[in-house]
Amino acid sequence: MKLPRFSRLFILFAGVLLFALSTTVAFAQGQEDVPQGVSAGNVLGQLSAAFSGGKVVQKVQLSGNATWHAGSLEDTGTVTLTASSDGSSQMQLALDTTGQKTETQAGVGTHANCHWAGADGIAHEVHSGSCWRPAVWFLPAFSLQPSLQPSNHVVIDLGTETIGSNVNVHRHLQSHLALIGASDALKADAARLSKTDISLDPVSFLPAVFAYTTRPDNGAPVTIAIEVHYSDYRTVNGVQVPFLIQRYVNGSLQLEISVSSAQIN
Repeated sequence: MKLPRFSRLFILFAGVLLFALSTTVAFAQGQEDVPQGVSAGNVLGQLSAAFSGGKVVQKVQLSGNATWHAGSLEDTGTVTLTASSDGSSQMQLALDTTGQKTETQAGVGTHANCHWAGADGIAHEVHSGSCWRPAVWFLPAFSLQPSLQPSNHVVIDLGTETIGSNVNVHRHLQSHLALIGASDALKADAARLSKTDISLDPVSFLPAVFAYTTRPDNGAPVTIAIEVHYSDYRTVNGVQVPFLIQRYVNGSLQLEISVSSAQIN
């Protein structure tokens, strides 16, 4: 059966951006240096306490409704998001018009493997540098638990300032991978490609904005600005979960997730 024109365009668009938009790749054409700050150990302790009372969360599954925005067109459906302490995570979308979409990551850092698949179920491998993200994009507090961070994950505290399009002054954390024993060139690439900016609410100390830039799956040097916004936090089994997650691409809303249920551990 021949797919409607919107479905064909949507699949083509998703093939280029769907998983790339979920990977935290800090690539900039200017190849800027990673700013220097102070250790964020104390702030991460406050974040962990706010997120789960300091209790280690090993696995999270979020379920709810999703709306995908492609220009003036919308596709709605359901979504399941999972994250585990071994570094694996997955988003499963079931959209009314374009069917099943998945984004999958196994592991973290330079040893991670990432894939995306469309309605045909064929897995497409993501450019290796686009998989160096050390934090789960839909729930960064999960990955920032002190006991779950990889030893080469550096988090620095840059003080209070605005992040991306957020007009409120929040606590600014920045993270990146620091490779030990690698060449200077590879160390610099890893720091840039894995860099993320996290905005913590100054009152709750929970993530409000997660900002980064990424590239298309083919590795083309095209910078795409991504921001993920979190709100409507609710307590589920002692854990703070954002029940509204919004992903913006170059300033435009691309994916909105309304969580309806959460399973912890």
